[in-house]
Amino acid sequence: MKTFKDNNDGSLKEADFKKITNYYGFGVPVILGYGFSTLRGALLNIKERSCITYLGGISGLLDDLFDEPHKEVQHLESFISTPENLIPSNSYEGLLKHCYSKGLSYSENPQALKQQAKEVFRTEADSKLQHNTTLSEKEIRKLTFLKGGHSFLFYRLCLNNTLEDTERKMIYHLGGLMQLGNDIFDVWEDVQQGIETLATKTSSIHLLRNSFTSELDKTIELLRECKYPRKQQKTFTRIVLFGLSRVYVCLDQFEKLQASETSIFQPSKYPRKQLICDMELSKNKKAALNYYLKLHSQYL
Repeated sequence: MKTFKDNNDGSLKEADFKKITNYYGFGVPVILGYGFSTLRGALLNIKERSCITYLGGISGLLDDLFDEPHKEVQHLESFISTPENLIPSNSYEGLLKHCYSKGLSYSENPQALKQQAKEVFRTEADSKLQHNTTLSEKEIRKLTFLKGGHSFLFYRLCLNNTLEDTERKMIYHLGGLMQLGNDIFDVWEDVQQGIETLATKTSSIHLLRNSFTSELDKTIELLRECKYPRKQQKTFTRIVLFGLSRVYVCLDQFEKLQASETSIFQPSKYPRKQLICDMELSKNKKAALNYYLKLHSQYL
């Protein structure tokens, strides 16, 4: 990482490095890697941890490729299959190639990862349809689950144990659910960028909450169909519920906002402060814990 900082041609921003070291490169292995490993009943070995750390670390770089229109991306589709053939045109692509190649080198099944990476790439390209267009709720929901689902499967394939069909379905749906949760938190940013999500388009937070809960119910049902011991399923469920409890805190904030303003949720008309749910606040941490306890009693 230091090499790329020292020789940066300006195409890499400080925010790019922070996303790798402070967010994706840390959060993906620690949260998702740990979660997937507890479900199978064996913690990550060194090679798996290295693989998911490198490949998780580039998630932010890939997201930015599609979020920033001035960046060219089409030539990177062939890069996914043959990263060794890419001659980086700048520091950004150089770091992307380095992390992707290193991650694949630690995998016992790099071809499966490459194939899943293609799905992630194509979904990211399709998700550009959410920019300043009028999509139906059904179309947005499909894109939401495609984006989150394929990303989670990509991370799951960093582990070497066999991915059965039942687990594949559950991981895909969980990824979509997590993406929906992220979209709920990102309402302010998405409105500013003209990105349509289920959260920016809804006129009723009550209906959005019901939809989120319905998808959580389905995720838990799919988890129970997985061929893992019940004890391991419960541990994994606790991790999932802990991660999702904060979404209900955000929904509470939006529901109060909707009730105080009009009977219709209109995020484009609200100031930033009203659409940012600060989970560093003590009251929100307490509320998230209370929701976790409620969800725990409901699903476990």
